[in-house]
Amino acid sequence: MSPETTKNKAGTEQSVTQLCQKYTLIVTEKPDAAKRIAQALDRQGKPQALRENGVPYFVAQRDRKLVVVPALGHLYTIVQDGGKRSSYPVFDFKWAPRHQAERKAKAIRNWVETFSKLSSDADEFMSACDYDIEGSLIGYCILKYACGDKDASAKRMKFSTLMKIELEKAYEEPLSRLDFALIEAGRTRHEVDWLYGINLSRALTLAAHRWSGRYSTLSTGRVQGPALQFLTTREKTIRSFVPTPYWELAAEAEILNSVVEAEYEKKRIETRAEADAVVHACAGKTGDVKNVDVKKVHQNAPIPFDVGT
Repeated sequence: MSPETTKNKAGTEQSVTQLCQKYTLIVTEKPDAAKRIAQALDRQGKPQALRENGVPYFVAQRDRKLVVVPALGHLYTIVQDGGKRSSYPVFDFKWAPRHQAERKAKAIRNWVETFSKLSSDADEFMSACDYDIEGSLIGYCILKYACGDKDASAKRMKFSTLMKIELEKAYEEPLSRLDFALIEAGRTRHEVDWLYGINLSRALTLAAHRWSGRYSTLSTGRVQGPALQFLTTREKTIRSFVPTPYWELAAEAEILNSVVEAEYEKKRIETRAEADAVVHACAGKTGDVKNVDVKKVHQNAPIPFDVGT
């Protein structure tokens, strides 16, 4: 198949340029979301399903032609910009397609190339990725790198569910620009994670190599390192713990033909002798109820579970 053609469901080739002139390219986060969005926005609810290099996308008709293209989560990641893989420390980095950095992400190349190709004939761009930090970053990277700096002019569909009425409103009333506050938060988190991870991992690896004379990759990161430190400290505390014996006393008393459980006023008794003395003093004796406290407690219903977080 030539790079200018694609196949429809019947398998016939159609020119992407001929099929999709003057259209809006809508970027989504995953194939299922792309299908739902295209169905909601198409006038008949039956968008055309097409493929380009094995990548599914949908063509919907509304006030104008819409091309809805899904990602596969993050298509871009951070890589070292120059220098050797053994360099330490590393502070130069750049964003690049995942297939250039990860051996198991070779299929990502087709998705990046499909976005680049379909963007060439689009005159409007929208991000319809999830409205959160990761979704905003996914859409931004595709629009900026795969579509050629279209992040500056793209609009943002804002929705929280894939219900038809909400998607239609998000399309008809989009944000005039991308949500750059969320995007910067996402970029910062990924970049800080990368800087921590690459430098601390290489420091550990080099230190282990110098100590043992053998090479073995050791990894850590912004979250992994402190978590392991917490677990290590906790484990040391557990192993060094010396148990101290103590005693607790409870009694069963009969009040108005009902059995009531009672606790001794002293929560912990340090010696067995003291505990035995209290038991001996109370066993079989009659007690007096000196006072009764009644409390009325109002308990709020639990907060509903949020499946979106």
